[in-house]
Amino acid sequence: MSLRWAGLGLLLLGAPLVAQTARPPSPGPDLGPITALVEKGDLTTAEERLRRILAQGGGAVARDLLGVVLVRQNRLEEAEKEFRQAIAADPASLDARQHLARLCLSQKRDADAAAELRRAARQGPLDRDLGLELARIERADGHPVAAEQQLRSVADRFRSVRALLELARLQSAQKQSASALESLRRARAIAPSSEEVLRASAEASLAAGAALPALRHLEALVRMYPTVARYRYLEGTALLLAGDAAAAVSPLKEAERLEPGQALTLKALGRALAGRQLYAEAKEPLLRALSLAPDDTETLSALAEAEEGLGELAGAEAHALRALAGAGPPAAASLVLGMVRMKQERYAEARDALLAASAADPASAKAHYQLGLVYARMNDPLRAQEHVAQYRLRKEEAERRVAEVRALTGFSEGGMRP
Repeated sequence: MSLRWAGLGLLLLGAPLVAQTARPPSPGPDLGPITALVEKGDLTTAEERLRRILAQGGGAVARDLLGVVLVRQNRLEEAEKEFRQAIAADPASLDARQHLARLCLSQKRDADAAAELRRAARQGPLDRDLGLELARIERADGHPVAAEQQLRSVADRFRSVRALLELARLQSAQKQSASALESLRRARAIAPSSEEVLRASAEASLAAGAALPALRHLEALVRMYPTVARYRYLEGTALLLAGDAAAAVSPLKEAERLEPGQALTLKALGRALAGRQLYAEAKEPLLRALSLAPDDTETLSALAEAEEGLGELAGAEAHALRALAGAGPPAAASLVLGMVRMKQERYAEARDALLAASAADPASAKAHYQLGLVYARMNDPLRAQEHVAQYRLRKEEAERRVAEVRALTGFSEGGMRP
């Protein structure tokens, strides 16, 4: 008997022999001793006894168990016939449908398996692995609601971390950030030290713009897996999101050391260095990142920022315009273009670019600061004062966020954690 079919037989035997349905079981012979024979591997004797029972009238449960025995013997066509006859005798037999679905899955008959799993799911809750499989099928077929129903069922009945992780991924894909974070909270309650759960929690927090929770998860990951470059990269990304560019430099440099030449890491490192006004140092990783992803608008914007800081206005203008011509350009592209236009004394164009930057990133203190300058140049003191006031407010908010982050990370401008 091949290991493949032996494994399938064990899976079949792992399913409960009592149908998971509110319908009361039909009276019939005690199959417990035969089940014990199957579990011991005495398949010949088990088959003989089951056939005698069936010859005397038997029942759907006995026929279903015979199908399990035949699978263990690698007699798959006969097994499928028994499963189908069991279903015909008792259409409410959830176990027989699940056994048939497992057989179809093992034979790569995906359409048949999907049909049987859907029929079984209408009768009652599926076994853990089959519920997960049906959720995968439903998601692949574009049925997120049906997929979510299966994942919730498995998560609730089995406290399944796998189901909760898949549920969180599904919810994230549906832009349901709060629900995804709640699913991951439940997963952490079950498996608080799971690498996969912590990673998913960090990534979902970052996607939701929640830097502090992300950093808490990443702190654990970096401690447990200090040589994994991705966790260092995510840590740096979370620090950038929180506005602490100074703290982001070290983990991003470590990520680049551990796994050199990654466009995302190089881009983030360049952004962090530019955020510290280390413009000359920022250009090198940004140029390397741009060589790997020439159309990346964030890289183009960060490079434009570095060039503007170095007084390289032609390069800054060209890269900012390229970023703005791309899909979904970041606010930084408009900000840099506005600063370039300011230096070119094209104040109306500078104002328009800076207003676009402020609209795209309302929390940007720098955009309001530059708008204060441009309105002053345009002899509009009232609007200049409004934006200076907004600049001070946004600056205070940014400083509070950084203080919260540093209370968690222990980073100081000296560059060392306590």
